[in-house]
Amino acid sequence: MAIMSLNLSSRRVLLTGLRPATCSAVATTQCLVLRTRPQQPQNQPQPRPAHSCRSMHTTTARPISWRSIFGRRKKPTPASGDISEAFGGDLGRASTRQELRQRMTNPGISASPFLAGDMKQSNVDEEEVQEGREGMEATKEALEDGEEKAKVTRNKNILGTSLLQSDLQRAIDPDPRSRVRWERKKVIQHVARMLDPAGTETRDEKLARTERTLLHKSMPIPTSTKKLVHLARQIAGKTLEEALVQMQFSKKKMAKEVKWYLEEARDIAVVERGMGLGRVQKALQNKADGAEEDKPIRIQTKDGQLLSIADPTRIYIDQAWVGKGEWRAATPEYRARGRRNMRWSPSTYLSIVLKEEKTRIRQHGERLEKEAKKAPWVHLPNRPVTAQRPYYSW
Repeated sequence: MAIMSLNLSSRRVLLTGLRPATCSAVATTQCLVLRTRPQQPQNQPQPRPAHSCRSMHTTTARPISWRSIFGRRKKPTPASGDISEAFGGDLGRASTRQELRQRMTNPGISASPFLAGDMKQSNVDEEEVQEGREGMEATKEALEDGEEKAKVTRNKNILGTSLLQSDLQRAIDPDPRSRVRWERKKVIQHVARMLDPAGTETRDEKLARTERTLLHKSMPIPTSTKKLVHLARQIAGKTLEEALVQMQFSKKKMAKEVKWYLEEARDIAVVERGMGLGRVQKALQNKADGAEEDKPIRIQTKDGQLLSIADPTRIYIDQAWVGKGEWRAATPEYRARGRRNMRWSPSTYLSIVLKEEKTRIRQHGERLEKEAKKAPWVHLPNRPVTAQRPYYSW
């Protein structure tokens, strides 16, 4: 006859039940053990083990499934046509018998437990279909909202400024009625002046009417004029594309700031003044007429540099200079013997003038005309010698 014994010597067993057993000289805690021992006579002595302690396990202990020991088992689903199985398989409970009595006395379809199960399943299916429809409607609404948000995002740049044509036109021309009145007033003044015999158009007015230019001034840059003036001299006289390339690969710290302001000035010149758009318009006109492109014009600048200009509307930097701004901060600098100096941090403005290549072409032509009008230089006057006497005149 086998005797089952359960030894729980310590509460620590529940915490260490998943750990492997170890060998120790003195047994301090007994593990949870299910053991079987044969029944022996009381007079027969117990055999002594060869070793006082067990050997160490070479493999890890299996985890104990406490749920299988103390947990509840799920009731089996009704697979046959037995009424007891349909109601959980326990007719000894009063609640089960009461439910069965109500179903049997009800004349409706739900009296049968099997039909009731089918009805319940159909109700579940209808609920799932309804949930699926609601989910599809929610997904459709989310997609529509996403499309609207994407549409709004496409109409804005990184800074959140609107890119719609109406908004851009409003930013460029905020008061069109006042602009039209001002233009009408200036046209009347121009016509009245041209009809006046003494009212001729000056040279500066003609250049302002025929040539486009832009003066752009930057925000205060955190540097000194001595450092920024080198970059200003570097970009002066270069085309806008070449100046941007120079600032991109420059090692100077403020080159990135100068590059950013050059890009800002370029955008303003293109949008507000219409500069740099002649090449595109000329290409469209040549394509419509079937004509060939014009040959590039070779000029020489006032510095003696030779240039080949294919697009007279190309933007270049005519002038670039720096100016002092406000002091940014005053930092104390402590010296010896309790003395202190104040170190002032300066700021600098960068001003650039953008023009089109038409200006340099005109200046080149004016220099050639001036040289052509100039008379040849002679080192001595070509005239007869007069007032010759054999004695001094003083």
